[in-house]
Amino acid sequence: MCGRTMAFVSLGLLELVHSFNIKSKESIFKVGILENKYLIGSFILGTMLQMGVVCISQIANIFELTQLSAIQWVYTILISISPIFIMEVQKKFNEIKFGKTVYDYKEKYEI
Repeated sequence: MCGRTMAFVSLGLLELVHSFNIKSKESIFKVGILENKYLIGSFILGTMLQMGVVCISQIANIFELTQLSAIQWVYTILISISPIFIMEVQKKFNEIKFGKTVYDYKEKYEI
C-alpha cells in the first residue's frame, strides 16, 4: 500500500514540478521560476490538495493510501524533482547540438 501512495504522490508532484520546465525553452535557472504568479499559485494549490488527500486519513482511506515514513517522503520528493535535472540536461544538449532555438522575427521578415 505504501508503494501506491508513493506512486500517487510522486506522479502528482512530478507533473507539478515539470510544469516549470516546459514554460520555456531556456533553462529555468536563466528564466526564473518566480515570474509567473499563476503558475506558482497553481503549484501551491495542487501540492496542498495532494498533501490533503494523503495526510487526511478519511480522504486517504477512500483512495486506499497510507501514511508514509520520513525516508519514503524523501524518496518521493527526490523522484518528484528529478524532471528538473533531466530537462536541464536535455536543454543543454539541445543548445550544444542544435544551437540556440530562439525564433528571430526580424531575421525571417528582414525588418
